[in-house]
Amino acid sequence: MITLKDKILSKVTKPTRYTGGELNAVMKDPKTVDIRFGFCFPDVYEIAMSHLGLKIIYHTLNTRPDTYCERVFAPWDDMEQEMRKYDMPLFALETGDAVTHFDMLGFTLQYELSYSNIVNMLDLAKIPVLAEERGEEYPIIYGGGPCAYNAEPVADIFDFFMLGEGEEQVHETMDVLKEWKKDGKKSKKQLLERLVKIDGIYVPSFYDVEYTEKGTVKSITPNNPNAPEKILKRVVKDFDATYAPDTIIVPFGEVVHDRVMLEVMRGCMRGCRFCQAGYIYRPLRERKPETLLSLANDLLSKSGFDEISLSSLSTSDFKGLPCLTDGLLKITEEKKIGLSLPSLRIDNFSLELMEKVQKVRKSGITFAPEAGTQRLRDVINKNITEENILESTALLFAGGWTNVNLRRG
Repeated sequence: MITLKDKILSKVTKPTRYTGGELNAVMKDPKTVDIRFGFCFPDVYEIAMSHLGLKIIYHTLNTRPDTYCERVFAPWDDMEQEMRKYDMPLFALETGDAVTHFDMLGFTLQYELSYSNIVNMLDLAKIPVLAEERGEEYPIIYGGGPCAYNAEPVADIFDFFMLGEGEEQVHETMDVLKEWKKDGKKSKKQLLERLVKIDGIYVPSFYDVEYTEKGTVKSITPNNPNAPEKILKRVVKDFDATYAPDTIIVPFGEVVHDRVMLEVMRGCMRGCRFCQAGYIYRPLRERKPETLLSLANDLLSKSGFDEISLSSLSTSDFKGLPCLTDGLLKITEEKKIGLSLPSLRIDNFSLELMEKVQKVRKSGITFAPEAGTQRLRDVINKNITEENILESTALLFAGGWTNVNLRRG
């Protein structure tokens, strides 16, 4: 039987953005779980499926037998037009169900330009945009991610925010949500009063915000006895023991980062003044090389990707990098898998290291001097010199590289 969704998908440019059913996607019976959760990424499939945070939250929540986490992405223009034409509400990839069937929707706030997509997704879902206009029949909606640290511009949209790293926080939230449902779902306010007791949870409706004449925040005062005066971000202390997925979804279509990603460390030892991530993910924490090698074996064997990339803010600062790359090379050389080391710093660049990792596939090298003059690099605290740049590029050319890119940001 041809469904309405099938008819619509035949009219759009990339139907694989909306079909779901990929290898390693989690399929559960929604009737067997206590909580239905939608991870909402306010951008298209190719960008969302490249995001490491999505992979972590999606798989860690789906390890819980009481929870079903599904993916919800923003449709491209052609799909949106068809959805509005046929009055099709925003749906989740795994089951195809409208998101209004879910208990909670979590939006990741990665960049401010996606805020209009959040409004549009809620409109497509037929969910009131403003939290105060949503009754008890609608899902609880929260925001997380790096932009949640500056919550006020979108505070009226969300029931609450998660500030900081979410691996532990999201499980604590699901526990509270489950108990609230068992108690009869008396009111959203009651749920929020329970959630605000979790470290790192900010409930905008529990605070009165006063602004200056210039529009900046003057004061934030609790108006609910359960709300703390100060909210501290959540930080995962034992990063090596923190959950990391040993399997990943393999997309049907091409995505931006079509490879296995290993998060070797979180945070950064540098203090570049322009770097948002360098500040919000402090302090620096690392994983052990043996932990990463075990993950790499699992991820490659379960996905079939032909490239693996080390993810961090400054990979060459990772203390266990020589040991890790030696171990990875034994895997990648044998299976003809490319090994990528992004986020290398010019001032501690090693030609020997690059020669090792480029045995399977020699690609171009990108450095980020960030500015064109030494004065500007000093201003932004990018502690590299003109000599560092010239010496590193000379080493690369001597080693046989013909393509070296210099970029900013």
